[in-house]
Amino acid sequence: MNENQVKKLTTEELNYEDVLISIANPETARQMVTMAHHVTTHQTTFHILNVTRQGSFPEEERSWRKGSELVMDTTHYAQRLGRVAKPLTVTSGSIPRAIINSAEEIGADFILMGWFGRITPVVVRRSSVVNKVLHKASCDVGVLKSRKDLGEVEKVLMPVGPNQPRPKRLALLDRIMSEVEVEAELVHVLTGKPGEQSEEKASQYLQEVLELLPANVETTVLHSNSVLSGLLTASHDADLVILGPGREWVFNRFLFGRTADNLTNRVESSVLMFKGSEHKMVAWSRGLLKALSDIVTPT
Repeated sequence: MNENQVKKLTTEELNYEDVLISIANPETARQMVTMAHHVTTHQTTFHILNVTRQGSFPEEERSWRKGSELVMDTTHYAQRLGRVAKPLTVTSGSIPRAIINSAEEIGADFILMGWFGRITPVVVRRSSVVNKVLHKASCDVGVLKSRKDLGEVEKVLMPVGPNQPRPKRLALLDRIMSEVEVEAELVHVLTGKPGEQSEEKASQYLQEVLELLPANVETTVLHSNSVLSGLLTASHDADLVILGPGREWVFNRFLFGRTADNLTNRVESSVLMFKGSEHKMVAWSRGLLKALSDIVTPT
């Protein structure tokens, strides 16, 4: 990889002006605002959204009142953090459509949602809200699996695969480091038989990625039987793990990909799964080409 292959990282790529935070769970609503606070600036406006599903009048009114209270409480919390925050309550027959429409109406640069429970193929297929927003939103999307207090994040881990790093994901880490005093680590996992040549190549690759980030980011090359087991080892002392989508995320069996989903289920840290704006068919084509390349290229 040379300097012409990697787009120069600038934090300007994450100068979000309007962020839509879709909340539903009172236990994690404030954590989502804290996460949004870590990846934005004071110029960003938070739009705190709760969608009430259309139903019978008594049920709909009860849900709307409960959602409105959650939105106002979360909005006040965001304002105490120094962010401009606006409440937004919508009633719709389709929650994902309401989220996407709301994002388009306010011109959102970033949508942040939460994920509750384990990620399994059955749950992913049934939980169409997050899946549909991921596939149809025209802006960046983040999915937060909250486990630890994000107000006390001390270490952030970001896996780096063998392919060209995504500048926005690196910029996301850079933004967190500029907003919060944290330790950051990039990790690359090697599978198969250990070899000096493969480790040297991986270290050189990480060094090239490191040049796009502040100097105080640590880099680690791990040998493991699988990428998943290596990342589980690397994440044991992390408070937050930042993941990007694998090539399988375009299929309905996975939320972000086989490895990302399994890692999210098993780590003890919070996980932010981040997808930059990209049309589903573009991502599908890119994933297919990568899969074919893996098949025909000798390892």
